[in-house]
Amino acid sequence: MTEATLFEQLLEAAQTERERVARGRNHINREELPAELTPFGTLRWYLHPALEEPSTRALYFFELEIPKGSRSGLLEHQGGVIHFVLEGSGYTEYDGGQHQWEAGDVIALPVKEAGIAFRHHNTGLSPVRMLVTWPNFDSANGPEAGVYMRVTENAPEWDAAQAK
Repeated sequence: MTEATLFEQLLEAAQTERERVARGRNHINREELPAELTPFGTLRWYLHPALEEPSTRALYFFELEIPKGSRSGLLEHQGGVIHFVLEGSGYTEYDGGQHQWEAGDVIALPVKEAGIAFRHHNTGLSPVRMLVTWPNFDSANGPEAGVYMRVTENAPEWDAAQAK
């Protein structure tokens, strides 16, 4: 038996993905999603390339929750990430300014050649919940959509959990 050609491997991978999509789920309940404490904050992933169940991998899509009086980690990336504030109020710190928001607002961070560093602050009386998304260009550009991404300062809850 000969080793499959790259073309044959491509066709096989495409068939495997079509089968995964056909089995995939088109409806995902928030209550099913585990909370994941990360250096950026507490996330619940709806769409991610490592998740097998969702029928699409076209987007990265998660909910970010920020406790009352807290903030997210400081995230640095190229920009172009969209946030929709479901609940709460606060501000986003970037470009030396504080940009206020509340439930129902959209935060569209600009794409910048040199990148952008930002963090979200909860100034309200309850937790903030926001949906965060960006296109998944991994198959063409790598896991960071062709840009460098890193948390440069952790969310306080992450640091507290790591100290235990």
